[in-house]
Amino acid sequence: MSFQVQHSKKAMEFFIKFNTGTKAYLQYEQLPNGVLDFHHTVTPKDQQGKGIAKTLVEEGFRYAAENNLRIKPTCSYVAKFVNDCATEEQKKLTTTYNPSFCPNNIKK
Repeated sequence: MSFQVQHSKKAMEFFIKFNTGTKAYLQYEQLPNGVLDFHHTVTPKDQQGKGIAKTLVEEGFRYAAENNLRIKPTCSYVAKFVNDCATEEQKKLTTTYNPSFCPNNIKK
């Protein structure tokens, strides 16, 4: 399933709008030194389990990479994404990356 992720720099969020009038979003805060604090994700109950939060986080990482920014994964979902599914390139964008602590069973 494909979702169109939109980005509002003014609202500081990546989001997906649904036909039901609801939306899923990843909110962030711009910190000094080119760091984005990914601090909150929300997926409507009727959209959960479809990979939507993962899609939002991946888009956030893509945006950070394209704009030479780093990510502070404050949100528990984003932290879990980094630990469980992020690529090595995505992990290197985080402010908490430490290769000696990465598990060997990372899901791709």
